[in-house]
Amino acid sequence: MKYLLSGIVIVSLMFLAEDAFAQRRMPPRPDEMGKRPGRLEKFRKMRLIEVLHLNEEDAVRFFAKQSAHEENVRTLMQSRNDLLDDIEHIVRSKGDMKKLDGLTDQVLAIDQKVFGERQRYQDELRKFLTPEQFATYLAFERNFGRQVRDAMEELHQDRRQRGDD
Repeated sequence: MKYLLSGIVIVSLMFLAEDAFAQRRMPPRPDEMGKRPGRLEKFRKMRLIEVLHLNEEDAVRFFAKQSAHEENVRTLMQSRNDLLDDIEHIVRSKGDMKKLDGLTDQVLAIDQKVFGERQRYQDELRKFLTPEQFATYLAFERNFGRQVRDAMEELHQDRRQRGDD
């Protein structure tokens, strides 16, 4: 327990040092924007380490698996968005409507691949984590998303109320 707490403190200090350094340098270029996790993602990772009771080695392995999964999904979603851009262009320009069926089939096939990737990742996590950790992970993912949405909605309402005054 002592090592876990000291590990969390060290990771927290590293994140704070990184943020302090990042504030002194130039803002990131647009092509770098998605490469560094934001504060919310850092907080999410720290909370996951805490709720799953991951030691340092397991945390590294867990986040390596997660990073690979996210990269796979990002690649698939980029392909999907490219296809949707093509569809949008054809529809707007009244182009070759015969291509639409093939393009929409490709979009649906990518949707299936995204679902398959999610299943693959969850199966991998299920083998890596204990049943209790995996169940906790699934609940955490749902609850964290809800909490973020609720907090964002609350901020939006607060801003609207201050603007109305």
